[in-house]
Amino acid sequence: MGKFGAIYLSYSRDKFDIEEIKKIASILVKEGYQFPVRYHQETPWIQLYIDEPKKVVSYSKEIAQIFPNKKILGLAAYTVSDSVSFCYFQGNKIIRLLQSGFIIERKWEIIEGKKQPWEDTIFNKLTLEIGKMGMVSYHIHQIGVLLNLPGFGIPRSGEPWTIQISH
Repeated sequence: MGKFGAIYLSYSRDKFDIEEIKKIASILVKEGYQFPVRYHQETPWIQLYIDEPKKVVSYSKEIAQIFPNKKILGLAAYTVSDSVSFCYFQGNKIIRLLQSGFIIERKWEIIEGKKQPWEDTIFNKLTLEIGKMGMVSYHIHQIGVLLNLPGFGIPRSGEPWTIQISH
């Protein structure tokens, strides 16, 4: 994996509703976004695949404006340089924004927002301070698994990992 970029939108999860997912996908298309929309029936997240990982944070901010009542998470990584970012937005609010390695390899560059409950588990040996050693692509994988995001973990035997909605 040379690069990875994805945005995750939360959706109502009382029961699985493909119509709600299709509605979200059509709103994105009307707004001019052509991201592949993927989902897995057992997670409360829709995945938007982003081909340019360095744009995940800016796209996440924009999508949070379109869907102000949804949680928007973004994960991005360039594995060769260990340039990685995690963002969490809701409407106009930055809940958490973490970035390392885009300017200086493997160093924290942005740390904003409220510490998340999973951070101690994943970043147990890192000091979250600008200029200190930052997260790497492996941390992005750990975050995805821990938060049960589509595309991370192991699918059950015979079960498709994601189903893609095409427009």
